[in-house]
Amino acid sequence: MRYRLIIESLKDYAVFLLDPAGYVVSWSPGAQRIKQYTADDIIGKHFSIFYTSEAKASDYPAYELKEAKARGRFEDEGWRIRKDGSAFWANVIITPVYDDEKKLIGFSKVTRDLSERKKGEDDLYKAYEELKGNEERYRLLVEEVTDYAIFMLDPAGHVATWNEGAKRIKGYEAQEIIGKYFGKFYSREANETGFPAYELKMAKQVGRFEDEGWRYRKDGSAFWANVVITTIYNSKRELIGFSKITRDLTERKKLEEQLYRTNEELKESEEKSRLLVNSVKDYAIIMLNPEGLIVSWNGGAERIKGYKAAEIVGKHFSTFYSRESIETGFPQFELNKALEHGHFEDEGWRLRKDGTAFWANIVISPIYNTENRLLGFAKITRDLTEHLRNEELMRKNKELVRINNDLDNFVYTASHDLKSPITNLEGLLMALEEDLGSEKEKHEELLKRMSGSISTLKSVIADLADVTKLLQEKERPENVSIPELLEEVKESLRPLINSNKAEIHVESLEFETLIYSRKNLRSILFNLVANAIKYAAPQRTPQVIIKTALSETGEHTLSVSDNGLGIAHSQIGKIFSMFKRAHDHVEGSGIGLYLVKKILDNSGDRIVVESEEGKGSVFNVYFRQLRPLL
Repeated sequence: MRYRLIIESLKDYAVFLLDPAGYVVSWSPGAQRIKQYTADDIIGKHFSIFYTSEAKASDYPAYELKEAKARGRFEDEGWRIRKDGSAFWANVIITPVYDDEKKLIGFSKVTRDLSERKKGEDDLYKAYEELKGNEERYRLLVEEVTDYAIFMLDPAGHVATWNEGAKRIKGYEAQEIIGKYFGKFYSREANETGFPAYELKMAKQVGRFEDEGWRYRKDGSAFWANVVITTIYNSKRELIGFSKITRDLTERKKLEEQLYRTNEELKESEEKSRLLVNSVKDYAIIMLNPEGLIVSWNGGAERIKGYKAAEIVGKHFSTFYSRESIETGFPQFELNKALEHGHFEDEGWRLRKDGTAFWANIVISPIYNTENRLLGFAKITRDLTEHLRNEELMRKNKELVRINNDLDNFVYTASHDLKSPITNLEGLLMALEEDLGSEKEKHEELLKRMSGSISTLKSVIADLADVTKLLQEKERPENVSIPELLEEVKESLRPLINSNKAEIHVESLEFETLIYSRKNLRSILFNLVANAIKYAAPQRTPQVIIKTALSETGEHTLSVSDNGLGIAHSQIGKIFSMFKRAHDHVEGSGIGLYLVKKILDNSGDRIVVESEEGKGSVFNVYFRQLRPLL
């Protein structure tokens, strides 16, 4: 794109492309200025249209292409014809263009209008012809010319005359250079190969020799010279010497080299830009023409939208939009807004090749050339589906945090505000028992149930108090002996163990101490062992087995297994919720396992349940032990 913009900015050169057969396939503003044809006039026409009838008759245009192909480049000067039939003197350079497989795909043709230079040379030649009969007038004319070095050589190549232009260009005074061999202006390599003598030889053979190349001034600096050597004969056709006209074209040479370097740098830059764009995988980067048709496609576009370049280039970009968007004209609305504001950005649903929708962020920017003509649009699309999903999850997480906070506040309120009513109920029950006196025995069963209900309620309140303490307190970890802690728990559960005739066995202990809050570890062990006994199968003696093991990942595992009722698969995910119980016929508050899970969540540890109905359950608690306690 940048290369094309630079070519279009060149007004003094006609730069265009021919196909392998010589038909015009591109046209620049410079070509239109010099040759007068518009692109519509000339594209598709054979380039011989610019040649004289004599050149066409001798098939000279085909000869130029043949020579360019054979030598890699062809340069010529001659008359060419404009659209209005007028002639101009042209310098023409034709270069073959090959693809990556070295296949000829056409020719580049650069033409420059040198009519003014030609006129100057012709005028000078005419003046020379007119004045050579008058030596004095000739000398005055030549010496006044300062833009050209014009001097005479004798037949052997020694400098015989010297003008002001020669002094200005080459730096020598007349007395310094007259009588010296003209090879003094050439490089050592040129002299060693005999190039100066070759120039005189060719001039004698054809009457004239023209060349461009590096020449050297008196101070050793180089300049790019255009040299014309012409043989001079007397009236008897005897060679009396050569006229040599030299012009300093260094500025033109620099401009041409700069143009060449710029061209190469732009080609390299365009290739790097193409590789860069194609390597981007997280963004779909595409070009649209002014009508919205896709003209380029990168690897990211293929990954996000699912189309290969061959499938989508040339299609309208509305292909990615829903039917409703197309019917409302939204794709065209995007382009109009981009033109109005310089860019357009939007987020919304777009469609892939397979019909699936994705949430896209899109940015559309118009692209103009240096003449402010709209070339098309750049369209960058990013798939934000995962980002949208994450935002939704964050919203839900915030809602869960709010609900948990409300639940924690409820637990705190319930555990504190219900203590006084429970104490009052106990006092009222005791007063009732005293008031009944001898009638107490009649109501013994009812009073016992009331007392049991109050005890259960007190137990629930106590568990809730433990939950609130867990939320508020940060227990300091310490080295806890598991065998000692287990004995303490067994002693606390002695009435429950004895009433259910439960058996508690410690099998293998791969570790016996754990760095943890002693109070919290006791609560975990107490609740797991108590539940194992409470949820025993009526037809079996309760068996509770406790183990410790070290996992391959370095976690410390405490295992509590039983042969009880087991848990239904549908209930396993619910048993750690507050007030949830797997079996309603067993007495309990439904807070114990919630408390265990809360303790482990706070410490960054975890619990996993394996269970089978009718056979029993295994609770595996995994502790992370990062470092020993000092």
